[in-house]
Parts: sequence; structure tokens; C-alpha cells
Amino acid sequence: MSFAADLGTSEVDTSRTVIGRRYLQYVIDQVLSFVLALLVFLACFGFAVLSTEFGARGKVLFIVPFAAWILTLIATNLWFGIWYPRSMGGATPAMRWLGLRIVTLQGGEPSLRDYFLRWLLMVVDGLFLGLLGAVLIAVTPRNQRLGDMVTGTVVVRVT
Repeated sequence: MSFAADLGTSEVDTSRTVIGRRYLQYVIDQVLSFVLALLVFLACFGFAVLSTEFGARGKVLFIVPFAAWILTLIATNLWFGIWYPRSMGGATPAMRWLGLRIVTLQGGEPSLRDYFLRWLLMVVDGLFLGLLGAVLIAVTPRNQRLGDMVTGTVVVRVT
């Protein structure tokens, strides 16, 4: 089904109602990522504290929880930004909850390359606490952030 056909049957909505949902979706996905990373950090930190009780020494024991936290944040952002939407029809967990999905401008499924580029360009879109991406979404005709414009994708509301 093409993007134009989707619009004609009212199954997909690209109007301004998508903007608020996109902002909320980003916050929810980031909170999920942070909570998972925090749980990993707490587990590693608990292990480090327990290890010191049994005589283990060294600063490495307390560096490991922070390294695990950072690696978990990166891994969950990769998962939510690339692998999950690729395998779930173009939607992150929060997108699924809010009725959003990522499609190409022609209405098809984005490629793995598209998801990867969108994820990489989140570094730029996320500047100033996400303000750059938020402004682009608000002012572009198709509500696209830089990552969407470069990859030829758009986030649409599925009604």
C-alpha cells in the first residue's frame, strides 16, 4: 500500500496531531531505556558492594557499574531505534502504544540502513535536549526531524 493510498483511506494521519505524540513517544522510549540501564547499574553496584564485603578490593569494582550503565544505555537506544522498529513494523514500544509508525515517503517499510541513519542522526536531532529535532518536527511540512529528511521516512499516526 502506498503512502498516498494510506492517506486516502484515512488509515494514516500525518497532520499536526502527530507532533505531540512524537514528543511523548521520544520521552517514553528514553525513560524505558534509562530505567533498564538504571536496573543494570543497581545490579552491578550491588554486586560490587557485596564483593567488597567478601574481601574484594579495587576501584574497578566501582567503575564497572558505571560502564555497565553507559553500555546499557547505548544498547537499549540501539534496540529501540533500530532493531525493535525493524522487526515490529516500523514502531518502537512507545510508538506502538501511541499509534505511530515509521514509513518511507512511498509508504513502504524503511530499510535497516534507514533505521541506522535515523539512529545516528539522533545525535544531531538531540542537540540542546532535543530542541533541534523538536523544532524541525514542528516546522517541516511532513513533521520530519533531520534523520527522517535524510532517509526519506516519515512518522505517521495509524488510526
